[in-house]
Amino acid sequence: MKQVLELLEPAREGDVIDGGQLQHAVGRLVDIAGDFCDRVAENTTFPEQRQILRRTHSLLNLSAWMDGGADIALVPGQPRVTAAQVNDAIDYCAVAVLDAPSLAARLALIDALLDFFQDVLTGAGEAIVESARQLRQVCDAIGVGEPVDETLDDAGNYHLAKFRARAWEAAQYVLMPMNGLRSPDMAELGEAVQPERVTTVSPASALVSARVAARVASLPAMQSAEVATPQILHSTHEDGPKLAALTREDVLQLKSRSPGVRVLPLVYYELTRRPMLELARGPGPAAVSAQAALALTVQIVRAGGDVPVAGARVIAFTDFEERAGAEAVSDATGMVRLELASGVAVQALLVYGPAGYWGLYRTGVTLNKGDTLTLQPIDLAAPDYLAQSYGHGPLEAGSGVTVGVIDTGVDGKHPDLALAGGAAFVVAENDAGGAGPAATDGDHGTHVAGIIASRGQPPSGKRGVAPGVKLMSYRVFPNGGTGATNYDIIRAIDRGVADRCDFLNMSLGGATRDEAVREAIKDAFENGTLCIVATGNDGRGPVSYPARWPEAVAVSAVGRQGTFPADSSEALDAVAPFSVQDGAVFVAGFSNVGEEVDLTGPGVGIVSTVPGGSYAAMSGTSMACPAATGVAAALLASRPDILAMPRDSKRSVEMLRLINGVARTLGFERAFEGLGMLERAKF
Repeated sequence: MKQVLELLEPAREGDVIDGGQLQHAVGRLVDIAGDFCDRVAENTTFPEQRQILRRTHSLLNLSAWMDGGADIALVPGQPRVTAAQVNDAIDYCAVAVLDAPSLAARLALIDALLDFFQDVLTGAGEAIVESARQLRQVCDAIGVGEPVDETLDDAGNYHLAKFRARAWEAAQYVLMPMNGLRSPDMAELGEAVQPERVTTVSPASALVSARVAARVASLPAMQSAEVATPQILHSTHEDGPKLAALTREDVLQLKSRSPGVRVLPLVYYELTRRPMLELARGPGPAAVSAQAALALTVQIVRAGGDVPVAGARVIAFTDFEERAGAEAVSDATGMVRLELASGVAVQALLVYGPAGYWGLYRTGVTLNKGDTLTLQPIDLAAPDYLAQSYGHGPLEAGSGVTVGVIDTGVDGKHPDLALAGGAAFVVAENDAGGAGPAATDGDHGTHVAGIIASRGQPPSGKRGVAPGVKLMSYRVFPNGGTGATNYDIIRAIDRGVADRCDFLNMSLGGATRDEAVREAIKDAFENGTLCIVATGNDGRGPVSYPARWPEAVAVSAVGRQGTFPADSSEALDAVAPFSVQDGAVFVAGFSNVGEEVDLTGPGVGIVSTVPGGSYAAMSGTSMACPAATGVAAALLASRPDILAMPRDSKRSVEMLRLINGVARTLGFERAFEGLGMLERAKF
C-alpha cells in the first residue's frame, strides 16, 4: 500500500488503470468474499448473517463488475494511479482481514475496502489516494483498537438501512403492478428487466471468471442471486408480482421502461410472540468474585417431586435495568451452570419453561450453589384465559369455514390437529420443506393453529375456538429462523385466496411501512378473504405493519390474572391499565396499541398445541390474533347466507359487519382494545 500513498505524477489525457492487470484485484475480492461468506455458520443470529451476506454480495458484485478487463479512465490532472498500486492496496487489506479479531472489525474493514474501490472506479486520483489512506488506517487498527462500524448502534444492533449503497451493488426488490396483484405490465417485465447485454471477457480474466463462477456456485441458494443483474429471481405468476435483483441503475432504467410497475424494497417480518428477555452483557465486576470461576449450579425440577426438567432457560439478572447477569439452559438432569458466584444477589430471576411447564419469575433472591428451582407443570384441565373466554366449544364449531395460518408451519401429525393442506413459501429455500413446522420457531405456527382449531380435550389436550374449520398452513418463515419476506407473504396470501380461505391469520409484524403486503391484503379483501393480523409486541409501541393498514383486522392482547401461576414469567406482563369492569383483566404489557386497533383477544399464558404432540404456554399478540380468528370462523359458520355470498368485497364487508357486531368493550380506551373482545355467546 506504500505506493498508493506516495506523491504521484498527474495523469494525462488518455491515461487509464489497466483493467487486465486489475484481474489480480478481482481474484482477491473473490477470495475475501468466499472467506467472509464461510463465516455465516459462525454467526448464527439473523442480524449478523444479514451483515455478512450483504458484504459478501457486494464483494462478489464488485468482482463481477470488474471481471472482463475493462480499463478505467483516469481524471486528467489528478494523481496517476496504476493497477499495481490498486493491487498492492487490496493485498494489504487481505492480510488484515485474516487478522481481524471480530465480526465488527471485519465489517469495518470490508466497508473501507468497498469505499476504496468505489473511488477507484471513478478514476479520480485524489479520491483514490484519500480512500487508500483511510483503508490503511482501518487495516493498521486491527489488533490495536476495535474499528467502529457505523452500521452498528451502541447495543451492537445492525441497521440495514445504514449500509452505504454503491453503484455495483444489487439488492432484492419486489416488483408489483400499480394496482392489485395482476397486470399485463408484469408479463412484459422479462424483456424490460433482463435486456440483452454485450460483454467481453479478455484472456487475462478468463481464469478469474471461472473463479467468480465457482465461488457463486458454492454459495447457498439465493445468497448469490444478486451477482448477475438485472434479473428476475422468482415470479408468482406471469402477470403477477416478481422478486428481482437490481442495482440502483437497474431500478432507474426499469422505471423508465415500465412506468406501470412499482419497484418496492424487500421487507422482513418477524413473529409476534412475546419476546423473551435477553442479557445485554455479563454480570460485571460487582457481581463476580474469584469463586465465580467455579460457577453457580442450580437444578430445575418439576413441582411436587424431584423429576428434573430439561430445556428450561434460566436468566439471573444481577442488574435488571442494565440487563446484566448470566444465563444457561438446563441439561437432561435439570442442572444449570451459571457464571456467577454462590450467594450472589439476583434482582430478577426468570425461568422460561419448556413444553409442558409454566415459567418462573422471582425478584430479590439470593442464589446459592445447589439451590433447587421448581416449575409448575401445565394442567390441561385448568382453564387459561382463552378457555375462560370461549369455553369448551363443540367439535363442529367453524364447520364449512376455511382458515389459513401464515406462519412458521403447522405440525399436521399432532393428534389434536386436522391439517387439510398448505405449502411452503420461502424462495430462499426453493419452497422446500412443505407446510410443516420450520426447524427453528416451528412451535409458533403449531401453537397458533391449535388456538384456532385444536380438537383435543382434557385431561390430555385442549380445545380450540373453532375445531371444525378446514385448516390450511402456509409457511413463510425459513428453517434457519430468520424473518419472513414480504414477497413470500404476498405469495402465501395469494395462495390462500386461491384456496378459498375465508380468513388468513397473520401472527407477524414489523416496523417498516410496506406497500407490497398491503396490496396483497387489499386484493384478498376484494376477493372475499379477511386478513386478521397481530398488532405486535413492542411494549405499547405503535401498531406494527401489516396490522396497521386499514384493510387488515388488527388484534391487540389482553390477559387475566389467575389464569396462570402468580409466580410464572407471565406475571411480568400484568401491568396497567386494568379493566374497570374486571380488575383482574389487563392489557398485556408487551402489546402494541393505537387507533388502528380493531379488536383485542386473550394473549397471555395461552396453552396450545406444539410439535411432537405436546402443549405449551405462550404469550403475545400472536396468540390473541388466532383467538379472534377462531371466533370469527365460528361466527361465519353460523351464517350460511354470508358464507355463500360471491367472493368479492361485499362479502368481506358483511363478514366485518358480523364480527364487529359481536365485539364488546372490556372497559379500556379505544387505543388499547378497539371495539373490544368478540363474544362467544353470540354464536
